[in-house]
Amino acid sequence: MKFSINDENYIYEVISKNIKKYRKLRGWTQQELADKINYSLSFISGIESNYHQTFSLGALWRISRTLDVPFTKLCEDNLTSNTKSKSIVYKCAKCGTETKFPTQLIKNLKELNETSGNNNLPSFNCTNDNCDGRIFPLNTMDF
Repeated sequence: MKFSINDENYIYEVISKNIKKYRKLRGWTQQELADKINYSLSFISGIESNYHQTFSLGALWRISRTLDVPFTKLCEDNLTSNTKSKSIVYKCAKCGTETKFPTQLIKNLKELNETSGNNNLPSFNCTNDNCDGRIFPLNTMDF
């Protein structure tokens, strides 16, 4: 079920999608998360389902700590966030070649990096022939 952004239940939908995303980034099943926080599988399944299920701030706090994700990240609304651009430009530090990547892809990779304690935007090997340089975000303010 989809809720309007003006509906108070909308935040439950946002949080449920984020819990599912971070759980999957960890490679955990719903059962594994349930076991780690000492809640039932049906509780986790209910949170991640398309139906409205309320939960306490305490439960949300426990989930965020177990997933090792800041509490605020679980409440982050990626559906309506104002991303400044649809792509971010990367530039090779060696040859100067510029490459555009979808902002959402870089955002997802950054979140994946954060689960291992790396808070930097990802960098990549240059794809230009005969260049062994690395490409980095040209303007991190775009992100």
